[in-house]
Amino acid sequence: MKRVTAAANCHLSQALADSTWRSLESVHRRMLQFKWNWEAQSGQEIDVPTAVVLWLSRKMLGEPGRKPIICSSALQYMQDLKSAQRRFGTPIGDSQIVRDFERSLRRQGAMRPKRQAALRDIRKALGPQASTDVGLAIALAWAGAARVSDVIRLSVGDITWEDGYVAVNWSQTKSDPFRLGVTTGLVLSQEWSEVLRRRTNGRAASEPLLSATYPRIKAALKRVRPELSCHSIRRGALFRLLQKGLHLEAIRQVSRHSCLDALVRYLPAGKLAIARETAVTAGHLIINSGSDL
Repeated sequence: MKRVTAAANCHLSQALADSTWRSLESVHRRMLQFKWNWEAQSGQEIDVPTAVVLWLSRKMLGEPGRKPIICSSALQYMQDLKSAQRRFGTPIGDSQIVRDFERSLRRQGAMRPKRQAALRDIRKALGPQASTDVGLAIALAWAGAARVSDVIRLSVGDITWEDGYVAVNWSQTKSDPFRLGVTTGLVLSQEWSEVLRRRTNGRAASEPLLSATYPRIKAALKRVRPELSCHSIRRGALFRLLQKGLHLEAIRQVSRHSCLDALVRYLPAGKLAIARETAVTAGHLIINSGSDL
């Protein structure tokens, strides 16, 4: 049976995926193991917030046999541990030592959007060097602000052509552990609409839509900028929607995040202005980002 988050601001139907639960549990367990080892070796008891700061500081300096982590990774660990606090009762959120450590990470540039893909990056990735399959995967991920892993799991039957847009049924996504599915309408450029039509015409609904793999898509992005990853597409696409003036709640529906707290991690601080309403047609949220490609 799937576990459901207890956070009041999260939607029941969009509960945390099992993989997210496992990740939180793993980080929480490793931090506690560090605390226990420290106490056993030093003979002194330390509280959980102090253990968190010591553990992350040790990881940033470099543990034996491991490379040191950068400050943005340390901040991500901190955010995961805060999530663990809400679910497993680890008291770290209100601690002064944790707040000071977090502030120092941000001063070191942990929140700079280094891995956020811009529209120009996507256009370069869709250049002649990219195969048609890889290009279509990138175009769909950008147009739907979707995870690349969700795009490559699409089947032909998940695509439905409507008047002026294509309806995509996201039936297997990380943020939908109950497999309820959600459909969004994507407006693609004429070029990629034609490519998608050729991919769907005359094929069985159960066939995979794409043969592109995660490493091939990642390689196409690395050719543009070495710091880009597959998740850079999703981050950049969500920021693009914010620039277009969508409400945060509308962006959350597009991204299929469980709650707004999870969404705002993806958006640059200080740029969370909210503007116009989002169009809804035939029960679908229509996203007009892919037409820029």
